Amino acid sequence: MITGNKGEWSELYVLIRLLADGKLHQSDIDLSKDENNIYEIIKAYKSESEYKLEFQRDKEILVIKDKNDSYEEIGKFSINSFDQLAKKLFTGIKEGKGRTFSIESLKNQLDKLHIKKIKANSQTKADISLRIYDHRLAKETDLGFSIKSLLGGDSTLFNTGYGNNFIFNVTNNLDTSVSDFNKTTYAPENGVSKITTRLKELKKLNCKISYKEVQSKQLWRNLKMIDGDLPAILAQALYFRWLFREPSLAKVSELLEDNDPLNFYDGIPSEQKLYSYKIKRFLAEAAMGMTSETPWLGEYDLFGGVIIAKNDGDIVCFHIYDFNLFRSYLLNNTKFEQPATGEDGNNPGNRKKTGKKYYYGWLENDLDDLIFKINLQIRFK
Repeated sequence: MITGNKGEWSELYVLIRLLADGKLHQSDIDLSKDENNIYEIIKAYKSESEYKLEFQRDKEILVIKDKNDSYEEIGKFSINSFDQLAKKLFTGIKEGKGRTFSIESLKNQLDKLHIKKIKANSQTKADISLRIYDHRLAKETDLGFSIKSLLGGDSTLFNTGYGNNFIFNVTNNLDTSVSDFNKTTYAPENGVSKITTRLKELKKLNCKISYKEVQSKQLWRNLKMIDGDLPAILAQALYFRWLFREPSLAKVSELLEDNDPLNFYDGIPSEQKLYSYKIKRFLAEAAMGMTSETPWLGEYDLFGGVIIAKNDGDIVCFHIYDFNLFRSYLLNNTKFEQPATGEDGNNPGNRKKTGKKYYYGWLENDLDDLIFKINLQIRFK
C-alpha cells in the first residue's frame, strides 16, 4: 500500500489533475488563474523505482512504460477516468489523518497505471516533468516544475533544523546572572513571547546584540551561494521579527528598509530595495528546493517554474518567465514560524532532554561570551 504525507500525495494529484485538465494556468500575484496565459499539456513523465512512465494526452491518455529503453504500452485511459481519479485524490488528501497515510480507494486505479510510488526521485531537481506547448515560444518544450502544495493548509517553505540557528553576540554587563535572567523572562505575564521579552529586556539594559554566525556551515554556504549578504540580512530579519513582534516577511522587509541595519544606503534615500530583493531571492531558491544541509548549486537545468496546488484543488503556475511575479508572491505570502525552542521549563536557560532539539531563544554563556540564538523556519500564511 502506498503511503505518504499531504505534500507527497499532492505531487501525484498535480500530475493526474493536469492530465485530466490538459492545461496549466499562469498565476497572477493573488494566486488566481490568468486566463490569458495558459499552457497546453502534451505529455507528463513519472519515474518509478525500476522504470519510467510516459503519459501522452490526446483524446485519451496513452500510458507507456519504459524499462531500460524497452517500451511497453500499458493502455489507453479516458480523460474522465483521470478526472475521477483526481477528485478521489483531492478528497483523500483533504481527509488524510496523521503524518503519513494511505488512500485505499485508489489502489486498483494506481495499479492499472503502474504507479507504485508518489514522490519524485530525491536526485531530481523537479517534482514533476511536463511537455507543454509554450505559446510564448510557439513550440513544445520539456520542462521540470517544483510543486508547492497548500492542500494541507499552510505549508512550510523552508524547514527548520538544529543548524538553522542564527547566533548573536550579546555585549555589555548584565545586572543579574544569566541564570536569573532566563528564569525571570521565561514566562511573561502579558502573553508576549519569551523571545521577544528577552530581546527587549536586553535592549533595555543597553546590551548590544550583533550577528555572529550561522550554526550550520552548510546553511551559511548555501545562503552565501545566493547572495553574500544573506546570512547577515536574515539574521537582522529574525531579530526584527521578534523585537517588533512581526512574523510577516513583507513587513519585516519594510522594517529592514526603513532601519537599514547593514548601512546599505548610508543615510541616502534610494529607489533600490536591497533587503527586499535579496530576501525574495532566498525565498525563491527555497521554493525551488534549497534546504539547510544539502549543498545548493543554484542550477536550473530545464526548470520551468513552480506549480502551486491551491487549497481548493485548483492548480496554477509561476513560469520562469514571470519569476519577478513569483518572488513578489512569496514575499507577500510567507511568515516566520516559531519551532519548539527545546528549553526546559523547570530549569529555564537549559535544554530539555526529550522532544525536538533546536535549542534556541535564551541567553547562553559561550566561553567568555554571551550569545543568543534565533531559529529560522518559514511557512506560507
